[in-house]
Amino acid sequence: MVAWRLEQAPVRAQLDLIAALDAAGADAALLPCESLASPDPILIAGAASRRAPSIGLVPTLMPWLQPPFHTARALGTLDALTSGRAGWFVDTAAPTFSSTDDTDRWNASGVTDDLALEQAADDYLAAVFALWNSWEPGALVADVARGQYVDPAKVHVTNHRGDFFSVRGPLNMPRSPQGRPVVFAASGSGAAAVADVVIAATEADVDGAQEAGCRVLLEVRGEAALAPPPTAADGYLVTGVADGALAGQLIHGVLPALVEARDPATLLRDRLGLPEARFAWTPGENA
Repeated sequence: MVAWRLEQAPVRAQLDLIAALDAAGADAALLPCESLASPDPILIAGAASRRAPSIGLVPTLMPWLQPPFHTARALGTLDALTSGRAGWFVDTAAPTFSSTDDTDRWNASGVTDDLALEQAADDYLAAVFALWNSWEPGALVADVARGQYVDPAKVHVTNHRGDFFSVRGPLNMPRSPQGRPVVFAASGSGAAAVADVVIAATEADVDGAQEAGCRVLLEVRGEAALAPPPTAADGYLVTGVADGALAGQLIHGVLPALVEARDPATLLRDRLGLPEARFAWTPGENA
């Protein structure tokens, strides 16, 4: 299993690289988001999906960027657009910009306490997951003869009320092809506890991450990716490659030996060997 974290670059360069990674058989491309001034990685992923029909597309988003409802809808839409190839790298680094919840109760700007940020990120993820579970499988009926679009018994008011974020829901779109886009996180971050794929910075981090039952990728940076070290991880995340010549060497010389042939039509979850995202809805307050 091989994923690649793109560096910040002009949009056309990112699209070209994603297309090349797709052709080489890479499993996922992680798209960067460094500031509000950066191009929206979800839009880039959507544009890339036409040129790259197989690779998983994983935008990087901070919980502080926008309210949970917008993140849940944007990633759900990307999952539908790509027929089930969307992921989300949850970046819980201290915010340099801010957002609020639907009720404007909390703002991350200026918050430096690590525990508060971790708790806020956990609450944000819980809100997003609750929204993704507001539609049951089969809720979309689309029965023209009976004039019924949805089964209302299978669409639920979320009413997530956390210490930091609140969102009523339900999400205003049906359940996406994967049920839930694949969640990526760095080992050691709070988000790793609920992630499907954890990025291990060193081999020492691999065992602990695997104990959580998720898939694990070992990070290999720059020229070190030319000869990836043996690992107990499930694969590698190539990162820190900004040089075009080095990228070419890796894509044409290294990736073909690491990737496995797969059905290009599979969901990203299937491609990464992850279990199905099962529907799990818990009524919130006043639901």
